[in-house]
Amino acid sequence: MQTVKDISFFLKKRALIEEEYGRQMIKLTQTMSETVDKAPLRTGTLSDSWSSYLKVHEKVGENRVRFSQDIVDISDDLLFLHRDTEKERKQIKDLGIKHEKLLGDADIALEKVKQRYDQMSEEWEKAILQKNGETVAVTKKAIFKSNKTQAQLGKIEEEARTKAGIADQAYRHQLKLTNQSRNEYYTVHLPKIITDLKAVGDECCVAMRYQLARYAYRFEQALVSDGMEIDPEDGDGLRSLAEKIDHVGDLNGYIQSCQARVAKVQKLDIPFREYSMSASALQVLNPNPVFGVSLDELMERTGAEVPLIVLKCTAAVELYGLHSTGIYRLSGTNSQILKLKTAFDRGNLDANAVDFNSEEYMCDVNNITSVLKLWFRELPDPLLPRHMYNDFISKAIEIGDERKRVLAFHTLINELSDAHYSTLKHLMCHLNKIQANEEHNRMGISNLATIFGLTLMGNDTDDPRQGSPTEQDNRRLAEMQYNVCVVHTILEYYDLIFE
Repeated sequence: MQTVKDISFFLKKRALIEEEYGRQMIKLTQTMSETVDKAPLRTGTLSDSWSSYLKVHEKVGENRVRFSQDIVDISDDLLFLHRDTEKERKQIKDLGIKHEKLLGDADIALEKVKQRYDQMSEEWEKAILQKNGETVAVTKKAIFKSNKTQAQLGKIEEEARTKAGIADQAYRHQLKLTNQSRNEYYTVHLPKIITDLKAVGDECCVAMRYQLARYAYRFEQALVSDGMEIDPEDGDGLRSLAEKIDHVGDLNGYIQSCQARVAKVQKLDIPFREYSMSASALQVLNPNPVFGVSLDELMERTGAEVPLIVLKCTAAVELYGLHSTGIYRLSGTNSQILKLKTAFDRGNLDANAVDFNSEEYMCDVNNITSVLKLWFRELPDPLLPRHMYNDFISKAIEIGDERKRVLAFHTLINELSDAHYSTLKHLMCHLNKIQANEEHNRMGISNLATIFGLTLMGNDTDDPRQGSPTEQDNRRLAEMQYNVCVVHTILEYYDLIFE
């Protein structure tokens, strides 16, 4: 019961935090939007992207306000559950106290009748002894009384016997009633009270579990909503908006807008004629990149089935990060991630030029995990290719039997190209080592599957035949759990699938 009350209190406080965050976010974005509207230069890709940035943050704030209201509803329901359960427990407790009082009253009544019975029996015993002339212990009050005749003693003995008989009947009757009450209490009332209390407790636990599951579902919805606002498929995500900024075009547009207000200047400078370098020189200046290149092309270029960047990153993580809490869940520093990406891209065919043994990488292994995840995300064709996306998803949805699903995944994975198969096998082997150290890094199979589900799974939502962009977004959102299910199954049954 106290746990239900504590959960309700926690959710109430959590709702206040979420509401404050959402309202402050909305207020901030509205203030900044007003500033943008008042700016002298309100045209161009930078202004448009920044306005869209603010709208995305405003929608995130609105999502948080709605989420806070959902939490409040759940908290109120838990509070009502606590009150109703307390009320029912009190009623059962009061009923138990009532039955205990009745039982106590019966015991007290029996004790009184027993005392009366003992007293009358003792007086009858004395009367019998006096009548027969035997010596009886005399009380102080009876020292000065005159001796009784035999007739008087006989009458006294008869009266004492009558009183003792009446007391005996009363005692037997009360004893029967008390035993009946005790038997009824211990065989009927007490078991029923215990059963009712257990039923109330069980009902409370079931309701509490339902409310916690409801909270988890709302929490997941809020996170997914934020994610869809931040990085949707329609090109309005934060990263896409940043890529749309064309500072050169904005500058040209600004210059053109100023031409009418500025006098023309005669160009007397000698124009620059760029030197045309040979193809070999350009190849040296622009080495073969590693990011954004398909696995098959990398394999054809280097001859290795598993790209060297994957081998180096996983080896470094296994060397420095197996016991790092939150490995692959925590992100590194953006500047270091970009520095690593540039180093791999400029390493041409020799990724060994990147030295992970330097102190700057050893001190934060999250930079290495982040650049590895970035490499997988930027693959033109994901590790689990787009043309096989529907095959994996259909198996995850339709096959409920775990053994049959593993066998189906085994068959599909064997159909992958050599580069995709070998890279997937190496990565799953690496992640299997990560989850084997869960007691240290707190990263089990479920956590890793959630992180790599969308990273490794391709999809065919770019095909216009699959419906409108909104329908494609809704479909992808609905299939997110199956993306996680696919990676979870492959990782959990790594030995069987890649045997």
